[in-house]
Amino acid sequence: MWKILICDDDDVFTYALKKDIIKIAGNKIKEIEIFNEKDALEFYVADHPQEANIVVMDIKLGEDNGIRAAEKVLQYQPNSQIIFVSGYDGYFLDVYDVDHVYLLRKPVDLVHLEKALNRAGEKLRDLKISTLSVSNKQGMHNIPFSDIMFFENERRRVHIHTVRNKISFYGRFDDLLEQLDGRFIRCHNSYIVNMARVRELSNKKFFFDGSRVVPISKTYYTEVREAFASYVGSEMLVIDSGGG
Repeated sequence: MWKILICDDDDVFTYALKKDIIKIAGNKIKEIEIFNEKDALEFYVADHPQEANIVVMDIKLGEDNGIRAAEKVLQYQPNSQIIFVSGYDGYFLDVYDVDHVYLLRKPVDLVHLEKALNRAGEKLRDLKISTLSVSNKQGMHNIPFSDIMFFENERRRVHIHTVRNKISFYGRFDDLLEQLDGRFIRCHNSYIVNMARVRELSNKKFFFDGSRVVPISKTYYTEVREAFASYVGSEMLVIDSGGG
């Protein structure tokens, strides 16, 4: 279900746009929020950093710049999908400074609005498929698979080691593996690694950037070595001799 944020200082336009969105995608929508100024939108996304929304943003908000506001949105909600709208041709080239899925011209045509919403929805779906969602005392965390280096199991706690930080939560490896894709493999009772993040396999260990090392246990070694060689193909040399 989509949560849609509309930011435009024209009340007549936002009312009509909301009505058209409901007409096109009513069964896919969880909620629609309307903001008449960029500050209100920025406050909202700052308070909801874990959300991933469809944001319909006017390029020009009175004297304010909607493109800069969209940059702020993506700082707080990097997975949100921006749809720009504008009645001013002079701004059309400026939108390419910001990641967005569609640019609509006012008055908005229903056919193009539907295309824009579907494209944004597809991107959100793809991101959800390749994102792990976990919760702990700090809140909800949506972690892209591509950011994860490895998982570490410590009793009932799982530590997610990412390229930037470590996030811990209560969970089980068996349940976790069901949520991951083929780039992840268990190499030890206490470790699951992201093979896409491995720099080298050597001496029954996986080496990652930042001098981080994960051991490969004897139980998993043969299966893991074959899986890793198959995964990397000719892109990386597997130099583990299997000795030691």
